Amino acid sequence: MKPFLLLQARMSNDPMRDHEHGCFAAALGVSEDDIAAVDIVRTPPTAEILEGVKAVLIGGSGSFSARGNEPWLQTTTAFLREDVIGAGRPMFGVCFGLQLLGRTLGVDVIHDPDRREVGTFEVEVFEAAQSCELFNGLPKRMLVQQGHNDRIVALPEGTTHLATSERASVQAMKVIGKPVWATQFHPELSRRDNAMRYKRYISAYGGGSPQPDDPVMSSLRDTPSATDLLRRFGQLVLDNRI
Repeated sequence: MKPFLLLQARMSNDPMRDHEHGCFAAALGVSEDDIAAVDIVRTPPTAEILEGVKAVLIGGSGSFSARGNEPWLQTTTAFLREDVIGAGRPMFGVCFGLQLLGRTLGVDVIHDPDRREVGTFEVEVFEAAQSCELFNGLPKRMLVQQGHNDRIVALPEGTTHLATSERASVQAMKVIGKPVWATQFHPELSRRDNAMRYKRYISAYGGGSPQPDDPVMSSLRDTPSATDLLRRFGQLVLDNRI
């Protein structure tokens, strides 16, 4: 069995579906063959898919959202609550993954395009992160790759607040006493990956390409500290230290 399971909520024709898989593998420092991918919209997850899996990953969502009451969302939040968090299984969720975890833990997810973050942004890492096996040693302020219009409205009970930004207060959190983390930002994306994703989405949904003075493209910077989070997570998982 493959050590990592990637939960994806993406259309079958989403240009970033396979790209996301490769980005997670590169950031974790493993082969793409080490990550199994499951489409949670069409195949809602059950405990059986965790056989032999060391850790769960949750990626972005393309056209889907953690808002609403669709059956696949209900099934997935129950799966996370009972079979991942309840079982103490390691998990790292990004963007939609943080929103889905927040929803699972009882907070609302809202669509808030006025506070959207697309491009490279700065986040503040809290002092509490220094006692976290994954976040310790990170700079107090670091650049991260972003791409969201939705956000959770508050920090869920039973979690530690690890990072924030001006536009989205919960940028990173950990479930207390469990090896479960989530970030609103995208540690799996490099500067180049985020540029590719932005260009692909503009092409797919807008029928064009970024202009020379596009503010998102101009914002893009390298984000090595953020990417290092997934490398650390992968090492802790493979070494059976979480």
